[in-house]
Amino acid sequence: MNDSHIQAQAYSYFLAEAPELLHTIEQEILTLPQEHTTAKVHNLMRALHTLKGAAANVGLATIERIAHDFEDLTRVFYDLEVTIDLSIQTLLLDGYSGLHECLTAQINKREINELAIIERIAETLEQLKLKLGDWSEADIALPTSIELGFDIIASIFETTIQEQIDEIVTVIATQDPSQIKACLCSVTDICVSLAESFELPGFLAINQAIIAAISHHPTQLDRIALLALVNIQQAQTDVLAGDRTLGGTICAELANLAQDRAVVADVAQIEVSHPIEIIASGEAELTGFKAFLMSEKFRKRHEFSTDNQHLFNQIVRLCWDWFRHEIQLHPTQLNLEILVMTEGGADLDYIRHWIGLLLQGLSTPNDAMGNILQQQSSLYLYRQCCIYQVVFAVAKYLAGTGSYSQIVPEFLTELRLDLQTTVNTYKQQSPITANERGWIDRIILPHHWTSISVMPTGEDLLLSEIWDQTDFGKSED
Repeated sequence: MNDSHIQAQAYSYFLAEAPELLHTIEQEILTLPQEHTTAKVHNLMRALHTLKGAAANVGLATIERIAHDFEDLTRVFYDLEVTIDLSIQTLLLDGYSGLHECLTAQINKREINELAIIERIAETLEQLKLKLGDWSEADIALPTSIELGFDIIASIFETTIQEQIDEIVTVIATQDPSQIKACLCSVTDICVSLAESFELPGFLAINQAIIAAISHHPTQLDRIALLALVNIQQAQTDVLAGDRTLGGTICAELANLAQDRAVVADVAQIEVSHPIEIIASGEAELTGFKAFLMSEKFRKRHEFSTDNQHLFNQIVRLCWDWFRHEIQLHPTQLNLEILVMTEGGADLDYIRHWIGLLLQGLSTPNDAMGNILQQQSSLYLYRQCCIYQVVFAVAKYLAGTGSYSQIVPEFLTELRLDLQTTVNTYKQQSPITANERGWIDRIILPHHWTSISVMPTGEDLLLSEIWDQTDFGKSED
C-alpha cells in the first residue's frame, strides 16, 4: 500500500464521517440554551475533538484550527452556571458555519478563501470571550462520571483512544518513517492532553516517553511505534478494567528508549508493568504482525476482520507456549521466526514436524483412537488447518520485512500447497461440531503447560477464510 493510496483512503473516510460530526455539533448548539446539561456539553466537545483530530490526520489545517479553538472555548460550558443566551448561541453557530463552509468546499472540490474564514472566526471567538467575560479565562474542571450520568473516562478510552490505536496500527503497516513520526506526534498530542485533563500520570508518562524516544532515536521509529501501540493498548485495557489512578504503566523498554530523565522523571515513581530487563521481543513483533494482517500486503481482495486478527494472535500464543514448555525456550527467545525457520533457514520439514508434535500434545483420548486414526480425525485436521494458515501468514510477514532472504517465493508456494492439501483432506471428513469449532477457547492444555493468554472469540471465522479462496496466499504483484 503506497503513501498516496493510504492518504486517499484516509481522506475518503474523513469526507464520509465529518458530515455526521458537523450535524452533532449543530444540533447540540441549537438545543444547548434550552437543555444546558453536562452530557450535552460533553457531546459537543467530543464531536469537536474528533473532527479536529480527523482533520489533522488528512492535513486540513483550517478545519483543525477552528475545531480546536471552539473546543477550547466550549469547555467553559461544563460549568452549568454559565448562561447561554441567544447572542452566545449565534456566535457558536457562526463557528459551526465556518466548519460547514470548509467541509462543503472539500466535498464539492471547490476553492474558497480559507484565510477570510479564519479571520472571521477569530473575530467571532473574541466576541464570545467578551460575552463570557471572566468565565472564558476560568479553569473549568471536567465533569465527574456522576455528573455526566456515565463514565466519561471509559467513554473516551473506548472511542477517542481506540481511534488513536487504530491510527497507529494503520501507519505501522505503511513502514514509512515520515508517516509513522507524524502519526505518533499527533496521537501523543491528543493523549497527553487527555492524561493531563483526567490526571492519569501513568498514561501521561507513556506518551511523554514516546515523544522523548522519537527525539532520541529517530532511526528506530518502527520499533517505537510498536512499543507505543503495546503501551497504549495496555493502558486502554487497564482503564476500561477500572484503573482511574494511573491510566496504565510504562514498559521498561519504552522508558529506556526515552533516555531523558527530565522527560520521564515521573516514570521511576510509577510501577513498571513488564520485567525490568526488556519486553520479550516477540510481543512487539506480534503487534507488527497483527498490523500486517490488516494491511493490503496480506489481503488484497478480501477484508481481514479484527476478529480474525484476534484469532491469529491466540494461535501464535498457543504455539509459543508449546515451544516454551516442550523445547524449553526462554520467554525472551519467543518470536515469530521460530514458527518458520530453524538454524537460520526456512524449512518445511521443520514446520511439519513441530506442528505434528504440538497437535499430538493437544490430543486427548476423545480426539481419536490411536495415532493413525487421530491424525485422520476431523478435529485434528481442523486444528492443523488453523495452525498452518497462521504459519503461512507469519512466513509472508517475515518475508515482507526484508530481513529474511531465506523465505523465497518458492518456499511460500510450497507452504501454501501444504496448507491446501490439509484443507482438502479435512473437507473429505465429517464436519466438526459447533463446540469443536471453538477449540482454541476450550482447549485443555497438558498439565505441565501454563495457561495461555488468549482473547476469547465466540465465532469460528478462520476456516471460512480458507474455504472461500482456492487461490489463498498466492504471491502478490
